[in-house]
Amino acid sequence: MINSSGIGTYIKNLVPLVISELNNVRYFLLGNETELSSAGLLDNFNVDCIEFNAPIYSIKEQLLFPILIPKKTKLFWSPHYNIPIYYRGKLLVSIMDLGHLALRQINSDLLKRFYSKFMFTQVKNKADTTIYISEFSRNEFNKYIGKPFSDQYVTLLGIHEDWYNIPLTKSISPNPFLLYVGNVKPHKNLGALVDAFGKICDKIPHDLVIVGKKEGFITGDHTIQEKSKEFKDRIIFTGVVSDQELKQYFVQSDVFVFPSLYEGFGFPPLEAMAAGTPVVSSNAASIPEICGNAVLYFNPYDIDQTANRILKMLNDDSMKKEYIIKGKKRAKLYNWNNTSKQTINIIQELIKR
Repeated sequence: MINSSGIGTYIKNLVPLVISELNNVRYFLLGNETELSSAGLLDNFNVDCIEFNAPIYSIKEQLLFPILIPKKTKLFWSPHYNIPIYYRGKLLVSIMDLGHLALRQINSDLLKRFYSKFMFTQVKNKADTTIYISEFSRNEFNKYIGKPFSDQYVTLLGIHEDWYNIPLTKSISPNPFLLYVGNVKPHKNLGALVDAFGKICDKIPHDLVIVGKKEGFITGDHTIQEKSKEFKDRIIFTGVVSDQELKQYFVQSDVFVFPSLYEGFGFPPLEAMAAGTPVVSSNAASIPEICGNAVLYFNPYDIDQTANRILKMLNDDSMKKEYIIKGKKRAKLYNWNNTSKQTINIIQELIKR
């Protein structure tokens, strides 16, 4: 899952730190060698790759796990809930969120919900320790699955240092713009954002730029592009962009808008804060826990309020400056080195048992 959005960011930032800092341990990484190498996960002397290309969530994945995991493994760390159910050794599991179970109004696929419930229950019964990326996610697990028989820890995530003081390049857009970054999935609530933009687009010169992958999702929201056609060229879908381009979109936007209904943590608002862009966000799920008082909140189900909050931030320069200062201060609380130290302590404790 190294190329998945949230989990991929978790893996790429955290795993190399753990490997380099806890260097008296031998690591075996299951995945595609080219992808792992390009992410820098195979740079250390104490790391080997085990080629593992079974589809995620597949029966083949579960059948290959016990064959490929080395027999002398002291601890298996799964960065997601699709754990190896036939593995009998010590097990550490990172839980991002429980969206598949919590978002019933969006995820109507019974098979996916059944799979998720089954696998989360396996985590509850088999994991020696579970790690959550927010208190919200821990509470969601306990609510939908029940408290595990294992230890539970919350290790908040980090924002990379290169999100601060991004040097400006040439203008990335001919017009001023509002920005959304993330997947085009139903729980991201982009339909409401488009509706809110429709209420204010005649009052502002801004375009709405939507950065993120919009095709190939099992649960993709196929209505958004159709809905946006009535705005002609005022709503721009960039698709996936490079890291350099992404940073320019953040730093050049006037306001970052995040209408999501469900997040286990939520990187984009913090990335906007670090880049010095004021944030207007929904008050749903983990977002208030992570963002604190550093964003201007709206009810994601209230289109009028969403539109008014965006307009208020755009038109009030003193408010923008206030939230830029608050945002930079808040983003500094999240550091991958702290996440790494907490994770290493958990790993060391498990290995000792």
